[in-house]
Amino acid sequence: MIALAAITLSLQIARTTLDPLDGVNIEVAVHNTRSTPETVTFPQPQEYAIDVLRGTKVIFSTLRPEPPGVTFPPHARTLPPGPSVLVVYIWNALADDGGAPGAGTYTVRARLLGEHVEAQAQTTIRFTEPTPVSALAKLKLGDEVTIAGRLDAGKTVLSDSTGSITLGHRLSAAPDAPICVRGYVTKRLDGSRGFYVERWAPLEL
Repeated sequence: MIALAAITLSLQIARTTLDPLDGVNIEVAVHNTRSTPETVTFPQPQEYAIDVLRGTKVIFSTLRPEPPGVTFPPHARTLPPGPSVLVVYIWNALADDGGAPGAGTYTVRARLLGEHVEAQAQTTIRFTEPTPVSALAKLKLGDEVTIAGRLDAGKTVLSDSTGSITLGHRLSAAPDAPICVRGYVTKRLDGSRGFYVERWAPLEL
């Protein structure tokens, strides 16, 4: 059995912005604090889990249930002394239900899923409020931001409390509820400002 203190985890977060819907790079490193290699056995193919929590509720996890009736042979990984990068995971900033987490502070937790090893690490990340629609008038063409609001009946115009913007294409599958939209500022044929949509998701308030 490996002494629990011999194997630890660390987390590093890299982001370009704090906007909702902007991807989050999560690097998980495993540290062998001993001077000799240590071998960890994993009972399942998944060697780690990354969870995102709002308070105590897990809203996203990389851990998925194994198919029923399917068994996998254990496998082992030998860890050299010092740190080793276990994974660099790019989280798309969506919860497991497909929504975009709203503004606030969230916990990111990583766990090693090896036998007889209880290593984990955690840190916090924050999402800011989406950019107000009225602020788009002051941005340069091509500036990438996240906005939020409700769509009109035609699902081509998004409005919040500060104004409205015409989107580059119709979001036919969007619900009649607040949504989050990431994209960039464009110029329409009539000279007015528009917004090209790269991604969208229901906004979790």
